[in-house]
Amino acid sequence: MKPYIFFLDIDGTLIQPNQKSNSDLLPNTIKKLSQKGHLFGLNSNRAVEDIVDIYQLFGLNGPIILENGVYYKKTLDAPEILLIESPAKLQKLTMGALSAYVNTLEPEVHYECTDTVDIIENEKYNEIPLGIYLNKFRKYTASIHVFRYGKRNLDAAQKITDYLQKYFNEKKMGIIVRVTSSFGNVILYPKDGSKKDAFTQLKSVYPDYKFAMIGDSLGDAETAEEIDFFYTVGNAPDKVKAIADLAASKPYTQGVIEVLEQI
Repeated sequence: MKPYIFFLDIDGTLIQPNQKSNSDLLPNTIKKLSQKGHLFGLNSNRAVEDIVDIYQLFGLNGPIILENGVYYKKTLDAPEILLIESPAKLQKLTMGALSAYVNTLEPEVHYECTDTVDIIENEKYNEIPLGIYLNKFRKYTASIHVFRYGKRNLDAAQKITDYLQKYFNEKKMGIIVRVTSSFGNVILYPKDGSKKDAFTQLKSVYPDYKFAMIGDSLGDAETAEEIDFFYTVGNAPDKVKAIADLAASKPYTQGVIEVLEQI
């Protein structure tokens, strides 16, 4: 039997919305399965700087799909391998466009390009009327988090989305801008890059492995069309569970353990 590469989603799967896991037992489960020849990687929209702690915390040892499939790394210490040709440095372009937009808003708006994981983990936005935070680590994609007095503000996020989509359309750059349904942040990525395409290319790199994904969202399920097995954690919506090969009853990290124990 071929060994597996398990591609794990991060937000909503490995960790909760507060960026913390709900079990300390997953590293031991992964260690046992790794000794049998299985690999454990990540399937993420994040930049590599934002997944280092996660990769090390859970003792992962496999490939990492990053920034919506624009590039991947065979392991954490391996070089980046681009999966699309000459991608634009989208984060820098977004920074300039977003600065121009923020200048049209009310004076009390707080905008910065920063470590957004740290902002969310430490709730550094609770007293701010309107906080707009651009992730500083991404290069070929962008992520913007919008809070009003500590709460996600979807109205403001949608206005930013509309502004940026018009901006990039006028430049004819082929950039997609949308608000995520799971977390309400604004994400930007090149239309010619996708995690589905990344999986297709990785199959030729790892022909001796079966590909499996553990996720929680419809986006994960759609990406999973290119792999062998799709599993989901207990906090996933029912429509996602319905198309999974196996759905855990427990949420987040506990659900990942539940799935792996049944493989």
